[in-house]
Amino acid sequence: MTQDQLVEVLRKKAPAVPASLYEAKDFEDALQYAVDVTEKKRHCEMLMPVAGETYGPESENGFPTLTERFIAAPGLSDEEFAALEAKAAGTDINLLRSGLRSHLGGFDTSITWADALVTDSVTCIVNSNREEVRLGSMIAEVSIMLVKKSTLLNRLEDANTIMLDLLTRGGASYTAMITGPSRTADIERVGALGVHGPLELHIVLLED
Repeated sequence: MTQDQLVEVLRKKAPAVPASLYEAKDFEDALQYAVDVTEKKRHCEMLMPVAGETYGPESENGFPTLTERFIAAPGLSDEEFAALEAKAAGTDINLLRSGLRSHLGGFDTSITWADALVTDSVTCIVNSNREEVRLGSMIAEVSIMLVKKSTLLNRLEDANTIMLDLLTRGGASYTAMITGPSRTADIERVGALGVHGPLELHIVLLED
């Protein structure tokens, strides 16, 4: 399939996952989208409250909420992170690049580069060798995946070469395959989102 055809498949299938698809004009626009999404969402629930800390009002789920907003972007380069800092300047958003273990109770948003995306199932393939990157994609309420159009694939078997490369780079390899937000039905067989990970998945598509 051509790149344009793969993009069209992604447009059609993303809502069913469900995933929100945003086609960014450029990287700066992608970062602005992440900041906008974070500012518009309700404050993050604190799933592990710390005694003596000050929190905001309880959420609809009965958890206290954080008084500040957080975006984790441990996988961005120095230049990319500096651009994110510029976008977040003047907002109430705090940026995290390391130390995510001290935020295991939850934070608002994560920004992660996907190594590839399988359009047939809307599955993001992410090299998670760094713990900070894996924590970012697991703990945030909203996961934002940055995807280059050149990395779009048709079916999962088309990812064989990429998977082999990720698994043979040396050292431990933890490759995550992420399709939509976290979901489970193992609690009284009732479907629930966000139990084991993000409540929302946003795919931001970029030209190379």
